[in-house]
Amino acid sequence: MLLARKGWLAGLIGGAMLLGGCASSDDESEVISPLPELDNPIAANVQWTARVGKGIEDFWSSLSPAVAYDKVFVSERYGLVTAFDQADGSKLWETNLRRVFAEGALQKNKGARLSGGLATGFNKVFVGSENAVLFALNAEDGSLAWQATTGGEVLSDPAVVGAMVVVNTAAGKVQAFDVDTGEFQWQVDLTMPSLVLRGSSGIGQAQGAAFVGTPDGKITAMFAENGNLLWEARLAEASGANELERVVDVDASPVVLGETVYGVAFNGNLTAIELRSGRVLWSRKYSSYAPLAIRGFDIYLTDARGGIYAIDRRNGLEKWGNTELTGRLVTAPQVMGDYLVAGDFEGYLHILDRATGTLLGRTQVDSSGLYTQAVRDGDTLYLQTRAGRIAAVTMP
Repeated sequence: MLLARKGWLAGLIGGAMLLGGCASSDDESEVISPLPELDNPIAANVQWTARVGKGIEDFWSSLSPAVAYDKVFVSERYGLVTAFDQADGSKLWETNLRRVFAEGALQKNKGARLSGGLATGFNKVFVGSENAVLFALNAEDGSLAWQATTGGEVLSDPAVVGAMVVVNTAAGKVQAFDVDTGEFQWQVDLTMPSLVLRGSSGIGQAQGAAFVGTPDGKITAMFAENGNLLWEARLAEASGANELERVVDVDASPVVLGETVYGVAFNGNLTAIELRSGRVLWSRKYSSYAPLAIRGFDIYLTDARGGIYAIDRRNGLEKWGNTELTGRLVTAPQVMGDYLVAGDFEGYLHILDRATGTLLGRTQVDSSGLYTQAVRDGDTLYLQTRAGRIAAVTMP
């Protein structure tokens, strides 16, 4: 049975036509594909589960686990940040950032509204807020190392580049802060169209440079030490009969592999760019706002409708496409051995054959839904659901 899915895009659109924090609307145009029948389906093995507060509930968010220092760091929207033992899921510490917003000048912000992160580096954990605050916690015990005011909502992962923590805010300001003290270092202002997706690109990095996707369809490279512009490469041109068709955000974090930068734009292209010069090597028509996954010569992406594709990163030629899950708010894919996995809004983790794209099986982690790319560390995937459940899973 085909059902209408409300708000497959509405929860993402912001800017001049911002629709608010919740991800539902009266849009009935997208339909949910039924779960395909599978012969001899396989299932993921759940090693442990835990929970962090209320999760993100029905709000848009890019919060996802971070794995470092033998810990799994997880955050919920309302202020709890928790560290779990990577091996067995036991809780090691928990910090409540709600208290920071209950005191002093931050009282007016009405709660933590954590939305961007988590990221790690220099034995710290970084998370950003819709209230334009970046927090650094000590990874060992969760104590607050510093906090800094940003130039807008932090809706994507901060990144440690050299001695800087770099964030891309929803107001189009890329900012850098000293990783040890939180002291502001520099700012680059991006061009902001009148209509943009709800979200912003995370930061890619290589050779002392930071790479960021822009709301006007480009990837911009800048020197991380001072923010000086190195080059810009265009992934999409705004065109179409209405404002929605002219939205060309690059919300997926650029991925650097060797001497090439890969990126994808909504209403635009999947593009390979020469790292040093910014020259476009090849470009193919795909529309996506989800992170890429790359393994070997293959790029894996989920497009804006929920189709999953494998593309040869050497020339941009499509190897296979699977459209059996369209309309299910499919997450970005993640590679795990011979498999490719992606979650959906009903909390199913779908397992595909990496070589062919064939659906092989599924496991329901939590009916509240999976909304972010699985985090891989070694042979284990770490998943976060809307209700705040964290699961460590392995493949059969």
